Amino acid sequence: MIKVMLIDNEDLVRRGFRLALGETPDISVVADVRVGAEALRMARERRPRVILVDAGYSRQRGDPEFVRTLARSAAETDSRIIVLTSHDVDEYLFHTLKAGASGFLLKAVNQEELVYAVRAVAGGHAFICPVMTRRLIDRFEILPPRENPYGPLTALSRREIQILVGIAMGKSNQEIARELYLTAATVKSHVSHILAKLRVPNRVHAALLAYGVGLVRLPLAMDRA
Repeated sequence: MIKVMLIDNEDLVRRGFRLALGETPDISVVADVRVGAEALRMARERRPRVILVDAGYSRQRGDPEFVRTLARSAAETDSRIIVLTSHDVDEYLFHTLKAGASGFLLKAVNQEELVYAVRAVAGGHAFICPVMTRRLIDRFEILPPRENPYGPLTALSRREIQILVGIAMGKSNQEIARELYLTAATVKSHVSHILAKLRVPNRVHAALLAYGVGLVRLPLAMDRA
């Protein structure tokens, strides 16, 4: 059973998500509260596997302060965070993932996508809603390949660098396998090695590291944030 906690200042939003998830036999909503100290306490006590949270963004900088605080607490209970927002803005996505979230969903998400995201994040994967993934991929720019990438990427082989670029662009293992003429199982094995070598918990954090060293260039709007 996947234990889920809902954190949102809008009562109707929490009620709607509770009803949507309540129809799924392998998911149980163990708490729903507003953003604040009570939510942090409940997250420590209930120890949910997945926390769905309204980010509470600053309108000026898109800085998810509550998500960052929640992520520090969630690390102690092995919880995973999915951010819910009605703001369809790229900067919010980037800052959210950097703050420690494993997923990003617009509040207009349908029930099928919501359940899929919860299961994926509970399984240790990352999930970004398709509309945001497509927008980011359309704006990525691949830099010329490097013989010896700087920083943490020096531990990776040439093949692992190629696969990391695919991860950073939001591609699935199957898509990467087709492009590099590999089997999906081989790509999956490489991904595990990449995460271990980079000492990151999931694909999202590996992608962020790739952006940080310049392997993949961030959209200009994000560079200015």
